[in-house]
Amino acid sequence: MTTYETVKWEISDGIGTITLNRPDALNALLVESLKELLEVVEQATYDPDVRAVVITGAGRGFCAGADVKQWADDEYLQDGFDGKRKVIEEPWPPKAHTLMSKLYWMPKPVVAAVNGVAVGGGCDLTLVADMRIASTKARFGEVYMRLGFNPDAGGTFLLPRIVGEARAAELIYTGRIIDAEEALEIGLVSEVVEPDALLDRAYEIAGTFAKGPTTAIGIAKSLIRTNYTVSIEEALRNELRGGELCALTEDHREGMAAVAEKREPNFVGR
Repeated sequence: MTTYETVKWEISDGIGTITLNRPDALNALLVESLKELLEVVEQATYDPDVRAVVITGAGRGFCAGADVKQWADDEYLQDGFDGKRKVIEEPWPPKAHTLMSKLYWMPKPVVAAVNGVAVGGGCDLTLVADMRIASTKARFGEVYMRLGFNPDAGGTFLLPRIVGEARAAELIYTGRIIDAEEALEIGLVSEVVEPDALLDRAYEIAGTFAKGPTTAIGIAKSLIRTNYTVSIEEALRNELRGGELCALTEDHREGMAAVAEKREPNFVGR
């Protein structure tokens, strides 16, 4: 395990676990947290021993979004051209945007194990995962409007794709916080489990992914992301190119051999 100032990173049985680790602040994200998360995500992306990722929070919260207390810190703010103070030294949005983009395109499956409150940027961090498993204590909210602000960590892009435009609009415009059962009802999460079963279930799912053909899963993930807004013809062309890449992998050869030999495949992630 590697323990940073605000994040923990551990690899076991092909699964990399990212744990947000500011439990006393409900894992609210500092600029330093974003730097550490970017470093960990880079490792997860390029380490062949990592074939799936679980992201969760320490303590009773998943992530309370950006730590707004830091916005008022003179180390990060100065007077802007309009006479108002603005972030300049360590801007939060560019680092958050880079993190979200890297997680969105990571060629490995990401499972969010949402153990508690996930609001603002913390909610967006769950949305960028491929799957969300929620504890009964989980809460979700695009709460930016409570600050008179628009979502700025991907919520307007991700949430409508998951729950539909009208439902996303209602949640974003009102800043309403929903519980795990409502999140399940609207398709925001895949499952709701008791708190003490959350990580076991997340690891069970991630373990299934980690034993799969990693390259093919990564290509399928890219196709899901890319083909959402293209024509059927372009989507089919993208799938053809993806298939050509899959055909070159050791896992594809193993899969074909396993079918011929009537046995379970033993994928190695190459």
